[in-house]
Amino acid sequence: MNLNRRKLLAGTAATLALPAPAVWAQTKPITFAIQYGLPYLNFIVAERQGLFTKAAEKAGVRDPKINFVRLSGPTAITEGLISGNIQVGALGTLGLLIAHEKTRRAYDLGGLSAYWKGVYTIFANDPAIKSLKDIRPTDKVATPGPTSSQALILRRAAEKIFGPGEALRFDKQIVSLPHPDAVAALTTGNTVQVYFALSPFAEFLAQQPNVHVIGRTTEYNPPNMTNGVVGVLRKFVEENKELSSAVVAALDEAGRFIQSEVAETAKIYTAAEPSKLSAEEMLKVIENNKNEYTTEPNGIIDTANFMVKLGQLKAAPAKWQDVFFPPVNQGSGS
Repeated sequence: MNLNRRKLLAGTAATLALPAPAVWAQTKPITFAIQYGLPYLNFIVAERQGLFTKAAEKAGVRDPKINFVRLSGPTAITEGLISGNIQVGALGTLGLLIAHEKTRRAYDLGGLSAYWKGVYTIFANDPAIKSLKDIRPTDKVATPGPTSSQALILRRAAEKIFGPGEALRFDKQIVSLPHPDAVAALTTGNTVQVYFALSPFAEFLAQQPNVHVIGRTTEYNPPNMTNGVVGVLRKFVEENKELSSAVVAALDEAGRFIQSEVAETAKIYTAAEPSKLSAEEMLKVIENNKNEYTTEPNGIIDTANFMVKLGQLKAAPAKWQDVFFPPVNQGSGS
């Protein structure tokens, strides 16, 4: 009896003496790359509210070092990921799929999560252009680049309007411009005639007398399509499992914050990206877009099959999970 008691006490003491969960200091800074506009609102909120830091520390990373940069388009972000200058990059589904196929035997670039569903509003500055069908061979179409979500939707639209074999009809007319530059080009000159706008640039353009709406991307995109995905290298995920999960957790928390704290979110966004819209107008923009943020990827295989048909991919992945890393690829998506 006494022996058993001594063993029990010894075991209890040993249990109490167990070390706390490992907490390690991050040695290399993690650089996030995003562009401009409301699609990146959950990144902005997570940064300004310290949600990335909070999630990382909860996962066992002490004092994480996180930097943010804004780049002009998906090509620059993809190049930054491959070079190692960027660790987490906001891309479109098209850009992610191309990079995933091209780097599978080397860098192995894939998806960490989704971040935005969202809608683009299509504007024109020529009264003769009333829809995408009216775009002439001499007209230019502004998008962030040929591998952007806007370029993908333009190809879907061309095939839907003009029929099979016409998806690449406008490719040579694409002009790569960051969103602020595209707004200026559309409203002040003849550089471009058509622009795929996202919020809050769309709301600003809607107030301009010399441009008009010719469509919205919901007319051409599959339902529930994810337009924004997070790109990372496999090496980053394997070496930073806790940080990788923390990024997804922070984006999820930011999405919930945006839904519940619209007024505060509007202030955060305006401080990060000053706008010509009034505070009241920005509040309305956030309210209208608050449900567009998600970490669940959708439309990945649909997009891949479309790209295979156009010759932009050699083969579609067998399943969407093949393109994404844990923990998101263990959840729901399509």
